[in-house]
Amino acid sequence: MEFYEFYCFPRRPAGKTVYIEKLGETGPTGATGPTGATGVTGPTGATGPTGATGATGTNQPVQSVNAYSIPAAPVTSGSPIIFDVNGTQNGNAVSHTANTSDFTVTQTGVYFVIYSGTAAPGTGTDLPAANLLSIQLDGTDVQGGQLQNLFTTASEDVPQTVSAIVNVPSAPATIKIVSSGGTFNYSSTSFHIFRIGDLPA
Repeated sequence: MEFYEFYCFPRRPAGKTVYIEKLGETGPTGATGPTGATGVTGPTGATGPTGATGATGTNQPVQSVNAYSIPAAPVTSGSPIIFDVNGTQNGNAVSHTANTSDFTVTQTGVYFVIYSGTAAPGTGTDLPAANLLSIQLDGTDVQGGQLQNLFTTASEDVPQTVSAIVNVPSAPATIKIVSSGGTFNYSSTSFHIFRIGDLPA
């Protein structure tokens, strides 16, 4: 394609020639130049309005119970330990009747259970004797809730502590601690149950 450039004069005088100049073809586009430096950051905008305050959470009431016995009492193999005195009870998720072994749980959830006391071989127990304590939920041993001591002499008096996290998926349920391995005398015993919270979804 050819291009022409016209030179126009305000007024062509008589006898004057009008010149027409032929232009050359347009050359190829040159390479893009390097990107320029980034400009300075603009000023920070104004802070938006504060959102509405959320609803206040609710506190779960404390749910716990404890019971204990002071004088030594014999417990035969396969029998639960009995607690004759009730201590403090908070809420009604778990309860205990004095002079019984069973703790009744009426609310599902996760519970922390801890037993402590002192054991000694009872009359008629063949030595050596392995004494086993087990926390049970509805008659089934709770995983990790066992303690064992080996007694070799009749004069041994051993302090014991065993605890466990107990998941209670259905209620009502019964928690107790059972002794086995022979007859043992238990003294200064206590049993505490605390509800930690709901079962994970």
